[in-house]
Amino acid sequence: MHRRTRRARVALCAVLCGVAGVPATADAQVTTDLTNWNLTETLSIYGGGTQFHISSSSGGLVRYRWLDSPNKVTVISGNSCSDLANYGNDSFAIGDTNYHSLFTGATGLCFVMRGRTSVGSGSMVNHDGRVSR
Repeated sequence: MHRRTRRARVALCAVLCGVAGVPATADAQVTTDLTNWNLTETLSIYGGGTQFHISSSSGGLVRYRWLDSPNKVTVISGNSCSDLANYGNDSFAIGDTNYHSLFTGATGLCFVMRGRTSVGSGSMVNHDGRVSR
């Protein structure tokens, strides 16, 4: 029994040491907080047209989450800076503060964040979110 235990420990150590020596391959996301975003049932652009660009270290994925628990169903999108073409969007349920993937684009791609509340739900005032790019 003692030999099996020792062999198992040696094997486990070899595996763990091998894993520890492998560099991380995860992409680094750049985040920006969007503060006091007021949404209505009509699409609005965050910050009067604040422009964002996809980071060279992000792998191109653009994600969004609410930092404040939303009290309305919302739709958030990433749109072209030049003509507001929709690159991608997702819907957030009441209370949903998880990241949602909006779209994937090339490094340096310029985009703006647009959002609205669901039809018939009214406005949502001074909620903070975070875009990860």
